[in-house]
Amino acid sequence: MSTPSWPFDRVAPEPVEAPNRLTERDMLDALHARYAKASQGIGIRYAVAEHVRSSASFAAKRVCDFMAQDLWTTGDLALHGHEVKVSRSDWLRELADPSKAEAFRRYCDRWWLVVSDRAIVKPGELPTGWGLLALSGGTLRAVKGAPRLTPEPLSVTFRAALMRGVAKTYARRGFRDHPGHS
Repeated sequence: MSTPSWPFDRVAPEPVEAPNRLTERDMLDALHARYAKASQGIGIRYAVAEHVRSSASFAAKRVCDFMAQDLWTTGDLALHGHEVKVSRSDWLRELADPSKAEAFRRYCDRWWLVVSDRAIVKPGELPTGWGLLALSGGTLRAVKGAPRLTPEPLSVTFRAALMRGVAKTYARRGFRDHPGHS
């Protein structure tokens, strides 16, 4: 009796597909969709910026993933900061170094953690003062609302970095997220 020799005498196992992992780009696109509000006559509701540096200088050491400034006086004119995480290990690194988020959160009216999967954040891990947005059915939904913060006035160098981030984001994306605006 002969023993089967791989691969000729046995059926190969079915390939296992890797889970469809979302990227930071996927999450940034979801944030653009969330903040793509516009009105005839008033214009866009939010000015947005990706990858905002902590300073306009070469010495900037931190980057905020996404910021959105409410432009309508009928809203709360809040500056929303967002930290995007697509893996649990990335989230744990963030928790280990709270100074990264604090470099931006201190200027924001609301601060959000944005995750591709709610399971990335375990119960009790979300820091005080943070909101949680999670992707659900292709749309970002608030799992926990971001409380209103008391921001510090923007430093001149951070204001310049934020404006640069807005300019670079719109140069790359245009107004494609805002129906009726080109």
